[in-house]
Amino acid sequence: MAHTPEEAEEENGPTKSSISSDMSHDDDDDDDDGLEDVEEINTNQVEEYQIHPIQSQQTTYSRLSRTRTNHSELSRIISGIKDDQQIDEQNKNNYKQTGDAEYILTNEIDRVTTNIIDSRQHSTTDLESQRRHLHLQQQQQQQQELNENSKPSSRSSPISGDSQRDNLSINEEKKKDFVDDEDEDEEKEKDSDYKPDGGMAWIMAICAMMAMFSTWGANSGYGVFLNYYLESNTFPEATKYDYALIGGIVVFMANILSPLSALLYKMLGFKFVCCLGIVFQTLGWICASFAKKIWHLYLTQGVSVGISFSLIFIPATLVLPTWFEKKKATSMGICVSGAGLGGLIFSLSVNKVIQDTGDQRWALRMVGFVTLFSTLLSALIMRPRNYKQPPLKESLSKTFIIESIKAIFDVHVFKNRGIILIALWFSIALIGYILMLFTMSSYATSVGLSHYQGSILTSVMNAAQMVGRPSMGLTADRIGRANFTTSACLVITILLYAFWINATTFGSLIAFVVIVGLLIGVGSSLAQPLAADVLDPHMEQMPAAWSGINITVSFFCLVSEVIALALVVPGSKRPYLHTQIFAGACFFACFLLMILIREFLIKKQLTLRLEFTKNKLLEISGTTKGGYLRCQDNEQHVKKDGEKEQEEEEEEEEEEESILIERVERYENLLNNTLTGFFIRALYPIKV
Repeated sequence: MAHTPEEAEEENGPTKSSISSDMSHDDDDDDDDGLEDVEEINTNQVEEYQIHPIQSQQTTYSRLSRTRTNHSELSRIISGIKDDQQIDEQNKNNYKQTGDAEYILTNEIDRVTTNIIDSRQHSTTDLESQRRHLHLQQQQQQQQELNENSKPSSRSSPISGDSQRDNLSINEEKKKDFVDDEDEDEEKEKDSDYKPDGGMAWIMAICAMMAMFSTWGANSGYGVFLNYYLESNTFPEATKYDYALIGGIVVFMANILSPLSALLYKMLGFKFVCCLGIVFQTLGWICASFAKKIWHLYLTQGVSVGISFSLIFIPATLVLPTWFEKKKATSMGICVSGAGLGGLIFSLSVNKVIQDTGDQRWALRMVGFVTLFSTLLSALIMRPRNYKQPPLKESLSKTFIIESIKAIFDVHVFKNRGIILIALWFSIALIGYILMLFTMSSYATSVGLSHYQGSILTSVMNAAQMVGRPSMGLTADRIGRANFTTSACLVITILLYAFWINATTFGSLIAFVVIVGLLIGVGSSLAQPLAADVLDPHMEQMPAAWSGINITVSFFCLVSEVIALALVVPGSKRPYLHTQIFAGACFFACFLLMILIREFLIKKQLTLRLEFTKNKLLEISGTTKGGYLRCQDNEQHVKKDGEKEQEEEEEEEEEEESILIERVERYENLLNNTLTGFFIRALYPIKV
């Protein structure tokens, strides 16, 4: 029975003729459906091509970049910021340890000292062994010469026996010395009198606070002395700039001699250096009370007291870190609070004694006796933990001195742009700090307040620093030291321009000094931690950076109060207006410098994260540095086995790869060396 082509197609399926007929009549079909089919076929072909690793010439970077989501640019920026903030949270412990700058400084100085002593001991031991060996050879030669004249039967045995006995005795002596050294180190660590972070450690923190109380705390009361010198005619030949320069000399000497004080501490020990400082301090304050000429005051209240500061508070801050391992921030907060406590007590007491006696003489003696008692107490109690002072023969040797100077005075540290910025920032911040601290009392009298009220203002400002300095360190560790410092400088600038200029009553000035006192010590509190952030991970440069910053700062401090008094316009309705404007300009300049420092730290952080992310990406993806795949065999193995767990791991790796790729692209965009890139980095909200 003959079938039509249509019936044959229904029974046996489509024939070749029907297929060709259908293909020849594409125009009669729906065009849209045909296009969709073609696109679907092409898509499937691309996907199949991508799956086969042998045919793929794509790198993992480009393969995963195709799986990008269609998020908006704003959402991608926000997600990137959140990603970096999560990384900050993961690294918070390491960040907190970097902020313990005083402890890092102490450890690095101790390390330099230990290396010098060890190298000298090894060289001495080598020389002694060489001398012993030469002496033994001489004995053997002499014995051989003597035995040549004796009988042959008695030649060999005594020589070999004597030489063996000598060699054995030398080896036993070396072993004994080595064992004794090890036992001594173990006993020193094991039989330590006190444990770290224990009760004795907190006594050391109080002693360090007393050292700070007697130095920078006592100096905080100089504003009361300055106000009295300016109002009275104690030294007729002196000008107001002489009194201002005397106050600047104290800070200048204390800072410029700080590296030398640290060197003397390592050479001569804590107690000797501290007692030497007590002698200079007591002579300075007491002899100043007998001064008849202004140059007497320069030498006593200026030079002598300034020298004593560096010899007392620097060794104390180097001893304290040896007693703490966990409560480092708290212990250092107790120490620095001594400056505020001293300012509170000495400002009130000096003003009271001047009012009762009519001049400054007994006030100077009172300061001398109080500081003598407090520093002497600290010198008797304080001592470094688990530290054995090397003998003077070692510490005064030429090698020890030269190597210590190289470690502490290294100009190469200023090749780091961040250290230069921090030194300049700290210098300007101290100008503003000294200006406010020494000017507040005299400003109060210029607006009609009494000397007593002026001393109260200075005391309240110092009392606020007792709370502010420790709190600043804790807050900065939480939100970022550069972040906090930048904000603090801006807030101080606003307070000086908006509050201080308009504050003319006692109540408004009390409110001002309380608020500004919480932040005014930001330079002294955070300069060293910021330097540690800049140097990280090259902490071996910390002693040199610390010395360079202190030396730079000292020259600015010398003339800070002179500048402040030069801006005063006597007889004017607002004589201190220019001084107030200059103080605000100082902290605004600090704010601008902190933006540069913050950009420097963020750029450094992003560079490290970019390098780490690239290494992590190469580790996960298995690509070479050129970007070529090395895991094709693994992909084939996964495809052949078809195990579900391996497929899930593959998906997790791909997801992690996509995250890392996004990080790499984000960091590369942020690190663009353009003006726009600079401002983006300066304002990028991460923890630095």
